[in-house]
Amino acid sequence: MSVISIVSIKGGTGKTTTALNLGAALANHGKKVLLIDSDSQGNLTKALGQIPAELKYTLSNLMTQAIDEPDMLPEFISRATIQKSDNLDFIPANKRLANVLTRLIVMQTNRPLFGNDANSLRSEFVLKAVVDTVRSAYEYIIIDCGPNRDQQMLNVLTAADEVIVPIQAHFLDAEGLPDTLEMIRMVKSSLNPNLRILGVLLTMFHSRTKLAQAIQNEVETSYGMDVPVFSRQIDYSVRVAEHPIYGQSIFDYDPKNPAALAYDFVAEEVIANG
Repeated sequence: MSVISIVSIKGGTGKTTTALNLGAALANHGKKVLLIDSDSQGNLTKALGQIPAELKYTLSNLMTQAIDEPDMLPEFISRATIQKSDNLDFIPANKRLANVLTRLIVMQTNRPLFGNDANSLRSEFVLKAVVDTVRSAYEYIIIDCGPNRDQQMLNVLTAADEVIVPIQAHFLDAEGLPDTLEMIRMVKSSLNPNLRILGVLLTMFHSRTKLAQAIQNEVETSYGMDVPVFSRQIDYSVRVAEHPIYGQSIFDYDPKNPAALAYDFVAEEVIANG
């Protein structure tokens, strides 16, 4: 099985859309998939048709249990997990996740005071404890991450086996790519030595524009030797912006849309590279 984190330090690059539609595409291929919303804004949760503020059990409960009562974690996971379809489950998030972030910061700050207790859970490994509890139940776990370089992003990268980095085919987004790659390298060197980049994914791609083609060439030329670049881009479509409003993936909302075909192609590439 594989844990794939969708990470970029810039907002608006298509992280949530990619997490949702890649998960749906893998589920359509018969894979058992768990989506995890790791952003306190709860955008993935909203895109899956839920109202974050109304949910009693979310990722914040699970991370708190992992810290305080790890023996109770499996029970709370069963309460928090929502079934979207036969092959697709998800764990939601809401603003309470911000409280967990505060606690992670306190844990990290207090570590030098109390030393490295072998029996204590480090702040960077809390989400990993949650993920490891459910690993055996799924073929793919996909984690949607917020854009902030903080303890939550460290947790997302530490819990992952692989990373997909979506970038919008726009100059300013491409300029932010080095910072994201540096963050991944830092985690790989210090916290998660087996972490690998599955690929950079170009999103909101206007194939007929010279700018989009120039960005694609720049990314492939600058990073293609060291970092994989997905061979298929995600086409720009208004329908991609619309489908989360209805709590559906692009496959449910408009299965013949070019973006749906593109995400299906990316899923096939993920399966082949796994």
